[in-house]
Amino acid sequence: MGGSKPAPAPTVMMPAPTAPTTYRSVVPLESYQDLAESMKRIEQETGKLQEQRYLEVGTPAELGARQARQRTLEAAAYASGLPQGDKAIEKETGKKGIYQPVQQAAQQQLSDAQKEYAEALKKVGQKPTPTISDTPSWAKRTAE
Repeated sequence: MGGSKPAPAPTVMMPAPTAPTTYRSVVPLESYQDLAESMKRIEQETGKLQEQRYLEVGTPAELGARQARQRTLEAAAYASGLPQGDKAIEKETGKKGIYQPVQQAAQQQLSDAQKEYAEALKKVGQKPTPTISDTPSWAKRTAE
């Protein structure tokens, strides 16, 4: 058996460390200003579409008033449909006013709906404030 030794591993030489390289990109202020102008045009077009929607279906305040009116009508219809009393049941059970709790609840529901409707009517005609902004601060900055 030959006693040959394994070949030594080659030594790897690492390159000497170098100073890091710093890169800097410069974006002209005009690019930011152009973007701000483009955003403003988009916001203005969006505002026109919102106005068109308000003309077609109403403002959010008007939609809320319509819904409050509908709830008022529903509560009134429910309250008017409740029985006022059934003499046969009262005679048979000996209990009077068995419908009184549900009648009171229906009247309370109607009263609450009427208050909500009155509050909603105060807001009719109001429109949300537009989100169109002047030139954003990031479009006014200068490089330091």
